[in-house]
Amino acid sequence: MSQVDILSKLDTAYKAITTSDITTGLLKPQKAERFIRVVEDSTPLLSAARRITMTAPTREIDRIQFGGQILAATGETDSVTSEQKVNIPMNKLDAQELTGFVGLTDRTLEDNIEKGNFENTLIDLLGGQIGLDLEHLYLSGDKSESDSLLKVTDGWLIKAANKVTGADAPEAGKFDKTKIESMLNVMLQAVPKKYLRNKTEWKYYVTWEMEDDYRNTLRNRQTSLGDAAQTSAQGLYYKGIALEYVPQMPAGYAMLAPANNLVYGLYRDITIEKDRVPKLRKTDFVNSLRTDCHFEDENAVAVASGYVGS
Repeated sequence: MSQVDILSKLDTAYKAITTSDITTGLLKPQKAERFIRVVEDSTPLLSAARRITMTAPTREIDRIQFGGQILAATGETDSVTSEQKVNIPMNKLDAQELTGFVGLTDRTLEDNIEKGNFENTLIDLLGGQIGLDLEHLYLSGDKSESDSLLKVTDGWLIKAANKVTGADAPEAGKFDKTKIESMLNVMLQAVPKKYLRNKTEWKYYVTWEMEDDYRNTLRNRQTSLGDAAQTSAQGLYYKGIALEYVPQMPAGYAMLAPANNLVYGLYRDITIEKDRVPKLRKTDFVNSLRTDCHFEDENAVAVASGYVGS
């Protein structure tokens, strides 16, 4: 396929996915929905977390799962005026603008251009990388950072209410930084027990090193469970709670939370503009979107830091 053919198909696809009567490259609604789905499915955390499609730059998060008691006694002698309303604090998403670009070479375009609907292929190529960047931001975001991405907002690791750290030996609120089970146990103890009614909804989100250390710990017990942990790819559990490896979890960090407590928002106005770089035989796509992350309830989570392994 010639370069002229590639550019012609690329231009046709670009016009098909963006609104043509304005120059901002605003994605058409149906293409924006596909883009968001690709972003959501691109990483373990985003595919499990609760996504809110924001129709305004700010949005309060309804505490559907963690609102607490809502029932009270009623009877013939109860008056309406005696009703007491429960004041439930809510977290808020405040979407911040992000801009970046994904460069696609002519070779990449040529390899993908005939595989089904190229409009969707283009959306998938762009959304997949952006999903990785967003997961990095949602985990490690820190407004005090100088990094151009991470300084946009505080991420889940900062916003968590319950935090534990590693030490040379176990002590109050701290775990042995060389022992994986010590870390997992102290994290579990840090969560208020009222949130642990259904442990099957919870997960330990860990680094590869932590998962590997736990497999080795189980293997050393010389039991059938230890053999299975070493020879199979079956899931790992600690006290009934699954461990899941998250590639972009920072070294030494882990998070314990139910997936539906992890919330992120994407403002629906997403733009993609193309910029041809002829000398490099590639096309850059400049992307703009607005996003933020928070918890439904920051108390229903625990974050560990300082694990170094054995």
